[in-house]
Amino acid sequence: MTPQVKHFLENWHTAVRNRDRDLLASIIAEGCELHSPVVWKPSADKHYLLHILMGVISIVEDFDYRKQWVDGNMLILEFTGTVDGKGLLGIDRITVDDEGRMCRIEVLIRPLNTLIEFATRMREHALRYQPEAANS
Repeated sequence: MTPQVKHFLENWHTAVRNRDRDLLASIIAEGCELHSPVVWKPSADKHYLLHILMGVISIVEDFDYRKQWVDGNMLILEFTGTVDGKGLLGIDRITVDDEGRMCRIEVLIRPLNTLIEFATRMREHALRYQPEAANS
């Protein structure tokens, strides 16, 4: 594992555990691509991605990373949690750039009934995003 990936993982886990938006922002590259299970079209807006990530860690109860796999600058982080009492299992497939910042994240979630509940709650959260406030 490269020092950049190790540093990223330490900061990522700390930021998620502590719901630390500023720490997350420091390890996400500008133009980072988000490939979400909720929408088809990827986003490359860092401020929107931060808004979404903060929504995920507040909507998914008992969020916990269970396993991780590292291959060069590619990471797979397996997570569990619940949404409205329904269990979920998912993975974050993350690419880290040479500076140790996330430049791509793809999220997969199952089972379908939990994904539907998650998508409904995330849609409500996403609609509260205000680009003007985020970019000021």
